[in-house]
Amino acid sequence: MLFLVAMLAVVQLGTMVILYGVARSALIDTGKQQLVNSAQSFSRHLETLSGHLAEDAKVMSLDYALRQAIGVHDSGTALSALRNFGRRVGASRMQLIDLDGTIAADTARPRELTGLGRFAFPDLLPLAGEAGRAAASGVVDGTPYRLVVVPVLLPDPIAWICIMVRVDDRFAEELRALSPLRKDIALAGQTARDAPWSVVAAAGEPMDPLAGIAAPGQMAAAEPRLMTKQGAEYLVLTTPLPTAPGSLPMIAVLQYPLDEALAPYRKIMLYMGALMAGGLVAALIGIGLIARGVTRPVTALAAVARRIADGDYTPLPPVRTRDEIGQLTTALDDMAQAIADREEHIRHQSLHDAVTGLPNRLNLEEQVDTAIDQGHGVALLLVGLDRLREVANTLGHDLADRVARDAGDRLAHALTAEGAGDAVVARVSEHGFAILLVDRDRTAALALAPALVAAFETPYAEAPYGEAEVTVDLAARVGIAVYPDPTSGAPPADTAGILLRHADVAMLAAQSAESNIRVYDHAADPHRPERLSLMGDLKEAIEQDALDLAYQPKLEPQTGHLVGAEALVRWTHPRRGFVPPDGFIPLAEETGAIRHLTRWALGRALRQSAAWAAAGHDLRMSVNLSVRDLGDESLPGRIDALLEETGLKADRLMLEITESAIMGEPEAAIAMLRRLADRGVELSIDDFGVGQSSFAYLRRLPVREIKIDRSFVQTLDENAQDQAIVRSIITLGHSLGYKVTAEGVEKGPALGLLAEMGCDLAQGYYIARPMMPGAFADFLTSHAAGKNPWQTPARGACG
Repeated sequence: MLFLVAMLAVVQLGTMVILYGVARSALIDTGKQQLVNSAQSFSRHLETLSGHLAEDAKVMSLDYALRQAIGVHDSGTALSALRNFGRRVGASRMQLIDLDGTIAADTARPRELTGLGRFAFPDLLPLAGEAGRAAASGVVDGTPYRLVVVPVLLPDPIAWICIMVRVDDRFAEELRALSPLRKDIALAGQTARDAPWSVVAAAGEPMDPLAGIAAPGQMAAAEPRLMTKQGAEYLVLTTPLPTAPGSLPMIAVLQYPLDEALAPYRKIMLYMGALMAGGLVAALIGIGLIARGVTRPVTALAAVARRIADGDYTPLPPVRTRDEIGQLTTALDDMAQAIADREEHIRHQSLHDAVTGLPNRLNLEEQVDTAIDQGHGVALLLVGLDRLREVANTLGHDLADRVARDAGDRLAHALTAEGAGDAVVARVSEHGFAILLVDRDRTAALALAPALVAAFETPYAEAPYGEAEVTVDLAARVGIAVYPDPTSGAPPADTAGILLRHADVAMLAAQSAESNIRVYDHAADPHRPERLSLMGDLKEAIEQDALDLAYQPKLEPQTGHLVGAEALVRWTHPRRGFVPPDGFIPLAEETGAIRHLTRWALGRALRQSAAWAAAGHDLRMSVNLSVRDLGDESLPGRIDALLEETGLKADRLMLEITESAIMGEPEAAIAMLRRLADRGVELSIDDFGVGQSSFAYLRRLPVREIKIDRSFVQTLDENAQDQAIVRSIITLGHSLGYKVTAEGVEKGPALGLLAEMGCDLAQGYYIARPMMPGAFADFLTSHAAGKNPWQTPARGACG
């Protein structure tokens, strides 16, 4: 039966295809004939139009006033007569031509009565004299016209009148209206010798008439061609327009939309298709009913067996028959339920902690991986209770198990109280619990963590076996890891194993945190293999002078003068390639190598500054200091030695310190900064506005400059709030006697706004990226020669 249905479908489809093909072929032949007839009709009507214009012109040539004006060479009177006549007959332009071919009057140039030149198509004049008129198309002054030339007789020709009707959409529409058939017409040609072909007039809705026609001037043919334009089929016929000798060629393009003609047939095909589909559906329903009555019980049992083999133990629907097939169905259902119960028990034991009944590590990993695979963000909080191990060793495992169950209950209550009752609580180790939050970010995890720590502030107490009460003080610490990690440069923690390891690292780091809470930080992870290797490589690079300094210029926004440069450390690792500064600077600060790095940078930067000064470039060199440098008692002496060695004045050195470095140990930092300032060294607060700003300390600092953090400058020209912040910082800095530098200038409008706000200095990619010494020297030379890569804004300009 299926075979018969398929054969029926094939026959019906074949019939539809054949009928549609025959109809399409017949419509194409009919359309071609209609286009040929339309082209012939088009030519006749074009000639008729020319004849009407010629007859009107002959009437005008008999006008006595015109003849008299021609006889006495009164160009003004002739021009007035031509203009009036042109308005009556709808001409675009009229010309009066003398016997020698000179234009005596031209309505297109009414103010010029002499020196109008010669008639563009002199070959038409003798033809008009012989036949009484001459008609053709031609391009005059870049504009296509239909030309009709008639002589002025007295009784011999004394002049010629040329009627010029502009070939435009109105002209094409008039010609199209004369045709009894609906066709889309376009007239194409060249308006200059070397100009491309273009459509000069169109009527109807032609679809890009020149599309698919190469070399339009050679496409005139008696047979229409089938073309596809923008997914629609068209019959196109091109026919040349009679043009004056020496004129640029012109063609008429007639189109016949085949899709419109085929629309009724497509509707018939749609009805036939719907009828066929209905028949096929009816046949399939009949087959289904037969199969259901004959083979349904056996097919159902086979499906049940396959479902059980696949691990699906869903109960079967109730059996209504008591025959052998019904009994077999019941037996299969009982077997499936028994297997399902045993598998569920085994699975529960494998995925849950035997002591607390909570999901175990394997269960948690499955849920984390599933959430990540489904595109959800997850936050994992690892709660460590180190004293659980001590409880087991001291008081026994039974008490430790009860403490563990109590810990699980405390976590569940804390989560419910904080509105996170949907979180998953799991026991992942003997002394560790994990909290899984789905579709929660780092902020939500940090907000929840204090409640988890507070849940264990109350000690666990009990009196086991009638003995004295035992009190167990449980101190919790929480490590947090999230996916995706928003930290820049952090590797993707897209598996449960990696996320658990990160949370474990954060939990270990929480021991040193006052709040007992820590979020995983990839940069501070001491267990990264590449980080351990990078420590030794950095020390070796400093010792072997294998680092580089790049220099970024500082610009005065109001004047465009370069007054300084900031030295920035760059490291190209022999195996890893370029290592970004945030990849090794924090490492150097953590290991103490930052002091050696600062000494190296100071020496290299001051020697380079001295070399530029010798070349006539007086620039203040800026070098960054870290929090460890502020505790280096030998730093002032080293700077003195370097200044003496290079011969630079102390005020040619600017030391930049971040707010956080000062606020860590403010008294010691202020003391060190005063020692440096007493030597004349300039001091600057870097990244001002995003650190731990304290005005109580700020007014005590011997600094000369504050640097506005790039986060406020990068979108300065787009964000009104950033503009208000930057303007306030500049006003505050100037009020305190500081110079203000804006870093992160990446757009010209931002530089203009800084100039308007009175910012003292600016630096950023818009001015120049950090450059190696050779490139920086070339930059200085170009700047000295007045070749600025930026547009220096005028004072008070906005960009």
